[in-house]
Amino acid sequence: MKHTLSMLLAATVAVAGLHWFTVTASAHHSATPFYDEEKTVDIRGVVTRFVFLNPHPFLYVDVTDEQGNTTEWIIEFGGPVRLQKVGWSARTFVPGEVITATGHPPKAAGTYGMFSPEIAREDGTPIILANGGGGGAP
Repeated sequence: MKHTLSMLLAATVAVAGLHWFTVTASAHHSATPFYDEEKTVDIRGVVTRFVFLNPHPFLYVDVTDEQGNTTEWIIEFGGPVRLQKVGWSARTFVPGEVITATGHPPKAAGTYGMFSPEIAREDGTPIILANGGGGGAP
């Protein structure tokens, strides 16, 4: 009986320890240190590539200003698993397509990017985000 109780206690401690490591490993960082959630920026540009990988997918967009200067913007998304649940894949964006996006710009001066965007295709069709943003199919 004493041996069985010891084994049960050891198993309980082991399971609790594994659970603690799992919870710790699944913790994630906030975007607040990197992006200015008090501001938004709007862009319109041409997709150059879409990297759909963990831990964050990135969309690269060339944006041309009124003077004809082109700047590469990088749009960061939340985790790909959530995006896959609403139909996203590595083919959600195609190089050469035109998109518009509104999102939170980076805090670092001289950098071009955004997080938590609302994105639409050239015809205005919104692209669904995992957080419920947008309204159309990916």
